[in-house]
Amino acid sequence: MRILLVEDNLADAELLQEILLDLGEEQFTLAHVWRVSEALKQLAKSEFDVVLLDLSLPDSWGLETLMQVQSQAPTIPVVILTGSQDEEQAIEAVRKGAQDYLLKGQLVGALLVRAIHHAIERNRTLEALRRSEERFQTLAAELDLQVQERTRQLQRALEKEAMLNRITEKLRDSLDERQILQTAVRELAVALESHYCNAALYQTSPQAETVCYEYAHNRVSDLGQAIRQVSEIYGPLLHEDCVQFCPVFLDEFPEGISILVTPIFGESGAIGNLCLCKPAQEGFSLTEIALVQQVASQCAIAVRQARLYQASLAQVQELERLNRLKDDFLSTVSHELRTPIANIKMAVQILEMVEQKRQQESSSVTTPSEGRESKPPHSLDRAEGYIKILREECDREIRLIDSILELQRLEAAIEPVSFTPVLIQQWVGNVVAPFIQKVQKTQQLLDIDIDSALPPILCDAEILQRILTELLENACKYTPAQGRITITARCDRSRLHLKVRNSSLEIPATELTHVFDKFYRVPSSDPWKHGGTGLGLALVRKQTEYIGGQIKVTSAFGETCFTLELPLSPMHPMTEGCESVNPES
Repeated sequence: MRILLVEDNLADAELLQEILLDLGEEQFTLAHVWRVSEALKQLAKSEFDVVLLDLSLPDSWGLETLMQVQSQAPTIPVVILTGSQDEEQAIEAVRKGAQDYLLKGQLVGALLVRAIHHAIERNRTLEALRRSEERFQTLAAELDLQVQERTRQLQRALEKEAMLNRITEKLRDSLDERQILQTAVRELAVALESHYCNAALYQTSPQAETVCYEYAHNRVSDLGQAIRQVSEIYGPLLHEDCVQFCPVFLDEFPEGISILVTPIFGESGAIGNLCLCKPAQEGFSLTEIALVQQVASQCAIAVRQARLYQASLAQVQELERLNRLKDDFLSTVSHELRTPIANIKMAVQILEMVEQKRQQESSSVTTPSEGRESKPPHSLDRAEGYIKILREECDREIRLIDSILELQRLEAAIEPVSFTPVLIQQWVGNVVAPFIQKVQKTQQLLDIDIDSALPPILCDAEILQRILTELLENACKYTPAQGRITITARCDRSRLHLKVRNSSLEIPATELTHVFDKFYRVPSSDPWKHGGTGLGLALVRKQTEYIGGQIKVTSAFGETCFTLELPLSPMHPMTEGCESVNPES
């Protein structure tokens, strides 16, 4: 075994030589150098089994000495020779790659043999590592071949998936059944380089089919041709199985053609099939067959969606027709109802005129004994009550019919809209004027707080008047005596906020979301038994939305507040195509 001793202390070097001689001269061959530079030269021209290295040399010191030796001979084990005062440095050297260290003051044969055995074990380990590396290289080469094959398979799968996704997206882009089939035959023929491809839909059975589209000579043709096929071929299609064959026994196909027929299978069974042709020597691979099956499945989904769409479209058209009939019916019925009510109202007016004339005649007659006017008969008082009831009921029915008709016009978007400049400060006074006497009669308080700096807004003044009138009617109806009704108007940058607040019983929070529903009345919120149709607030919401606004309601602390929000510039669809209105005109 060849040993390289790198030691500048002659006494230590001689001691090591004596120890090696005692262990057997024929077993060890020792080469001694003084400097690390000489050691590097020896390592470059000769092979050694172990290096005994002192870290403190004339031309190098510390771990740098070890680094130079390892860089020159990285596979040769190194044993550090050190004094007791440098033992920590020797331990650090072991951490950096040295196999062991020996203290110079404790050099004995056993310790040196242990270092040499480390070198032998290192050589064995290196040999095992070389064999393992060779085996690893062999396995790596085999694995590389497997990876390449797997990569090719994945590439083919990715190409197939990308192709399927492309075809699927094109199929889903249409809700036309014939266009779906046209897309399927074209995309499949191009993707699989097929000479011929067609799509057929079954009429009554798989044996009676209609070829809708075929792809041949780089173009798609619309055939609509009914044909009848051999039952042995199309029998498996009923069980969702595709069929591939070479029709050498059929006159209409030349020899050497491979045909693949794949069913288009829906919820009710086979609804059609896709047929592709290629030269017999090429045939269809399992990957291609799987692709055709997936495309056929996507075709079935797309055809089903197209048929559902057509069915829903027909239903929508039928509903629209029925809705028009319903509107016509409501208009006719409403007209027929208004006519007799108008006649009743006219009769009531005549009765009033007759009664007034009769009272005038009665007042001019006096009794001789008493010298004062005679009272009209008691029956006249009752007649006045009946007349009042007739008048009120007629007005109620007319308001109900007018509300229903206006709701119908708003929902049908046929209510005319005329946007004109409205100066709220002046407009509110005109709307409130009819309520002044009514509020005084019921001993209610009415406050109006309108910001004098409000700009004019573009709005339909007639619809806005109907909204505020209904809100005031509602407030007067549910405000007790000495209760307060307040109208306020403020404006931000883009919207007008018009509020009608009144003292009343609070509306439960659970009921607030329903107050604008048709025919809805808040339970137990009408202690005065005013009644109502439940259409007023529903009509208010429709009217508000119709002119581009919003309405909200809150109820707390003994008050109910309706807030009407309107844009300063209307965004109503009816304004498109209408003449613009100059606010200054």
